[in-house]
Amino acid sequence: MTTGDEHALPFMDHMVELRRRVLRVLVWLCAGFGVSFPFSERVIAFLGKLAGTPLVFTTPTEAFWITIKTAFYTGLILSFPGFLYEVWSFVAPGLYRDERRAVLLWVGGGTLFFMLGVAFSFWVALPTALSFLVHFGEGEGLRAFMSVDRTISFEWRFLLVFGLIFELPVVMGVLSDRGLVSPSTFRRSRRWAVVGNAVVASILSPTQDFLNMMIMFVPLLLLYEFGILASVWADSRRRKRVTESSAVPS
Repeated sequence: MTTGDEHALPFMDHMVELRRRVLRVLVWLCAGFGVSFPFSERVIAFLGKLAGTPLVFTTPTEAFWITIKTAFYTGLILSFPGFLYEVWSFVAPGLYRDERRAVLLWVGGGTLFFMLGVAFSFWVALPTALSFLVHFGEGEGLRAFMSVDRTISFEWRFLLVFGLIFELPVVMGVLSDRGLVSPSTFRRSRRWAVVGNAVVASILSPTQDFLNMMIMFVPLLLLYEFGILASVWADSRRRKRVTESSAVPS
């Protein structure tokens, strides 16, 4: 006869391990914050140039808080690989050896695509959006008087959102690698994906103007197509693992 304690113990073990991983994530974030803080002023000056107009602060505490925010967001980007590593470490003990390697591969891919999203936002999306918005206001006869807090915070949202949406191919690949969604399902869902990506772009876009939505919507469509390729590759890896495991004599 089994008792409820036999099932409760593993659950509590998982909760303890989850708590430990969350604390380690906070340590990663604090470490990133500590590394980033001495360089916050340089980062603010660097991002401020993207606006194309001098930035001002309108309250005594604004300059202080944007420095803290910048250190936090920079630390978040720097520690992102650590976040993914902790997720992998939480999941890996329940996987076989070859599956652990696969998860580690996807963690590396997730880090790469996140950084690619941040880079794309910095070099393409963000300058385009800022140039359009600032020049649009000036074209209306208005003079730019931009708050450093609101402007830099706007830029950070752009960078982080693009970093996250570039994770789409990795997520699709992981789902196929786990056998949860097949590549054919992703192909059949293209029409729904277009609608879903449009909704996501309208929600995640820092502003709801047409240009910023399209700057986010078009990459999402391309990422979805790339995600299908990642799904096909991951599905072939999964089928190979299943074939090899079935061929091993018991």
